[in-house]
Amino acid sequence: MLTAAYQKILYLPRPLSKRYPMAVERRAKQFAPFAALKGFEESVKEKEIIYEPKRILPDEKKNELDMKLKLLKPGMNIRAVYYQESRMYPGTGQHRTAEGIVDFYDPMIHLRIGDAEIKIQDLYDLSGDCFEMLETPC
Repeated sequence: MLTAAYQKILYLPRPLSKRYPMAVERRAKQFAPFAALKGFEESVKEKEIIYEPKRILPDEKKNELDMKLKLLKPGMNIRAVYYQESRMYPGTGQHRTAEGIVDFYDPMIHLRIGDAEIKIQDLYDLSGDCFEMLETPC
């Protein structure tokens, strides 16, 4: 019954548009992702980060770190483990690692390794080839 109603148009060729096809670059913009909730992805990523309180250094570790800081000079290749406090959640943060050449070092304020600016009070550990004589027991 329905096939009889559409019999006239059932086998007609597909109609062609009289307009030129849109460029691929412009078509892609139509289907770009749409974020209905602005900032939602960033807030979800922020919640995924695990924050922890700052670790307290034992006295032995403090003495070892002080000796390493006395040997430290700009231009040395080191690996530093440090604590970075969260701006959103004061009192908590993350322990991070920075590796590279020391660009700047002031024993009272901070040291800089690449883009990482590390406060001396936030340092947890320093390691590198230049500290091997301190790390190996006699």
